[in-house]
Formats: sequence, C-alpha cells, structure tokens
Amino acid sequence: MKELTEDEKFGVVDAAHAHIKSSSGTIGEHVRLRITGFKKQIQYGARQGIPSLVLIYKDLERVFQAFGTDDTDFIAAMYGELTIAIDKNTQKASEMFNGKNQSLQAAENTSFSAVGRLCDRGGKTTVTLFENIFALVKVPFEVSRELRSFG
Repeated sequence: MKELTEDEKFGVVDAAHAHIKSSSGTIGEHVRLRITGFKKQIQYGARQGIPSLVLIYKDLERVFQAFGTDDTDFIAAMYGELTIAIDKNTQKASEMFNGKNQSLQAAENTSFSAVGRLCDRGGKTTVTLFENIFALVKVPFEVSRELRSFG
C-alpha cells in the first residue's frame, strides 16, 4: 500500500481563503508513478502465483478523492491517456482511445493483478480495484464476492 500525503501541485493558493485548495497535474501521473515504484515488489508475489496489487491511499483530500486518484487517473495510468486523433485532411475526429503513457501492456508490468484505491470518506472505507487485463495472475473476484456475502 502506498499513501499520498504531500504534493507541491495541491494546496492553498491564497492564505486569506485557506479553505479553498487548488491543484494541477497530468491525468494518471500519481498512479503511474506508484506502478513504476512498486514494480519489483509486485513481481515477487506474481512469481509465486499470488495475485499481486498495489493499493493507493490519498490523504491529501479525504472527501472527493478527485486530485490524482479518481477513476480516470487509474485508467489513464494503466492503459494510456485518453486521446482523440484528428485527420489533417478531413478534420474529422476519431473515437476516443487510450494513447501514450501506458504503464500496463501485454509485454510490460504483467505482474500487477490490479491497481487499487483505498478510500475513507467520512468513516466509510472502500476499496476499488482496477483489474489489469494483461495480468499473468488474475484476481479471483469470485472468491471476494463469496467473502463479502459473509461480511
């Protein structure tokens, strides 16, 4: 598990309005950096045949989880930034697709079974897993569904 507690791109802009925070960044950057940083640790578990994942918990903004760890950030970090191609001749736009900066690919980072977000919103803790479609060892979701029914 990796906790995000500080970021120079997130914070108070004006001391007179300390309750207002601003942020900027590249979509998926926070998650992509954690995937890169945990690569070797995750490989060990996957080599043992154990589903292996990294959970990211952000303590910068507890309520919204909108800066760097929303669903779009996870998807862009894992499979590439959302992209639209424009044909120079016809000026027509393509359908949206995942483009550059993919952390997970068929030949790269297949040890990650999933990347997840651990979130505490007002005392309710949730985990959202984003499955790696290229994983060598899949998360046994059918087992987790059975465990939830006992909880």
